Amino acid sequence: MSNDPWDACAVVIAKLETRLTSAFDRGVFLRTGGELMEQLPAVAAVEISCRGDSMDQPLCTVGDRPSRAADLGWDAAVTDASALSIQLWLRPDSASDTTTRRAIEEALPAIGGLLVGAIARIRLDETENELDSVTQLSAQLFDDGPWSERLHRIAIELGSSMQVDRLSLLLRCGSRFQLVGSSVQARFDPRADQVHQTQKIATTIDQQLDQQLDQQLDQPFDAAQHASVTFRGEDDDAVATFLQTGHADELLVTRFAAGKMLVIGEVFDAEQRCSVELTPAQRQLFDAAIRDVLRSRPRGYLRRGRDWLGQRSNRWRIAAAAALLAFLCLYPMTIRVAADGRIVPRTQYTVYAPVTGQIQRMACESGMQVSAGQVLCEFSSHDLDLQITRLRGESVAVQEQLQIAATRRGDDSSKDVASDRRVLEARLAGLDRQIMLLQQRQADLVVHSPIDGTVTLVTPDDVGQLQTPRPVRVGDSVIRVIDQQDGYRVELDVPDQEFGYVLAAAERQDDVPVECHFRIRSQPQRQRQGTLHGLDQAASLDRFGRLVVTASIQPNEQDATFAADAGVVGWIDCNRAAAGFVLCRKVIEQLRLWGWL
Repeated sequence: MSNDPWDACAVVIAKLETRLTSAFDRGVFLRTGGELMEQLPAVAAVEISCRGDSMDQPLCTVGDRPSRAADLGWDAAVTDASALSIQLWLRPDSASDTTTRRAIEEALPAIGGLLVGAIARIRLDETENELDSVTQLSAQLFDDGPWSERLHRIAIELGSSMQVDRLSLLLRCGSRFQLVGSSVQARFDPRADQVHQTQKIATTIDQQLDQQLDQQLDQPFDAAQHASVTFRGEDDDAVATFLQTGHADELLVTRFAAGKMLVIGEVFDAEQRCSVELTPAQRQLFDAAIRDVLRSRPRGYLRRGRDWLGQRSNRWRIAAAAALLAFLCLYPMTIRVAADGRIVPRTQYTVYAPVTGQIQRMACESGMQVSAGQVLCEFSSHDLDLQITRLRGESVAVQEQLQIAATRRGDDSSKDVASDRRVLEARLAGLDRQIMLLQQRQADLVVHSPIDGTVTLVTPDDVGQLQTPRPVRVGDSVIRVIDQQDGYRVELDVPDQEFGYVLAAAERQDDVPVECHFRIRSQPQRQRQGTLHGLDQAASLDRFGRLVVTASIQPNEQDATFAADAGVVGWIDCNRAAAGFVLCRKVIEQLRLWGWL
């Protein structure tokens, strides 16, 4: 043994490198820790562990580990979720030896790097062995053959993996269980006592298994459902009687195929059995094999139906489906047609621009109360003024021509003069009539209110008013006068494809009024009622380009919160029909349009 700590560390690294060039196992960690203790007397204890890995923890512990923290340590990541850790405790008399500490600190990264590679090789070897075993097991489980033989092979392999002496596979048939496979070689007679006892005890074990799994809620759900539960029997219950009859010490119970298959393993000598749990890969493989066998199980239609009806959950499903079908066919529901709309005053007058020009003067404001005959606004038109001026000029010119014709003398031209005067007089009369009509149009540019009511501006500017002068085009709506005392009505735009239901309901309106419900968009918390008052005789296009028929609704109560043109969402209660038709009305209508119904 060298007294130089550098040489001692080099010896440890060299031996480790030599060992890694040949086959090795997990004992490489123990031998490495022992060599550190052997070559470095200053080291009191060594611990090597791999945090986050499924390998044994710790990998090795050499020497008497003190209770204090490690004097020297080194960590390195193995994977994203695991890391190798080497911790060393020095003897108290050499803890302050600077040379020894420096030698160990420089040697630990080299030793750790070699051990990280060793961990990777060990995991690869274990994974390869596990894959080989899974491949062999898969070949055994998925080998072709009758389904009973396949279940027998599955029971043998599953019993070997769970380390039980005898294993039984029981298929759930409703609330009962049927023995479909066993790991023993003998063919079971369905009338044998042991078979009946196994099938009888299966229901009790299944109920107790649910209780055991409920007590394991602190574990993850998948782990609790896939765990194997041990039963030993208590107080001479059915499980204890079954164990005594079969000369077994305990039962190992688990489920496969989403609970369809109950697996009961009997252990005859519990002291010699090692506690072994199926790996996730093995469980998935067995589960897939059992599902594959169950799919290939030969069953007639009658037996399939009986097995399906034998399950209590399926009987509840049939009862629920029958109740739902009766509800859909017999329970009457009201066909309710939804439509968008607006609130419209019963009495209103809209002022439209009579000419293309401008608003010359506004004699009212928004919200102003006006009376019938009161001036609302005054329009002006440069084109109209120009036409009147032009016609007046032509009239003056014609009058001057008449005066000139009156002064003409002579026998030869007397007839021509009389004819010219008649033409000029007719032209003058036509000009006077045109001037009179244009003056009448000019007088109509001053608009008076035809009713008493409240003024609202249809086309206000950005500040909420109508500034003058303002250009307009003929037909533009400018002012609207509303008679609020006369109340409001609701207009709903009924979609054209649903108008037939509303029309059929309107035909019985003489006997029973058609009820309607609506909500103002600004007050969705309150629902109001009304009755159908009338329907338009023609369809029109709404602002989205859809065909609609306007339905007039008379509210049962006039509300002060009603505002003209306020958005409304309404529903019209039409005739009653079966609940199934009402709920599936859209689908049925589409099928009828396609000609399938």
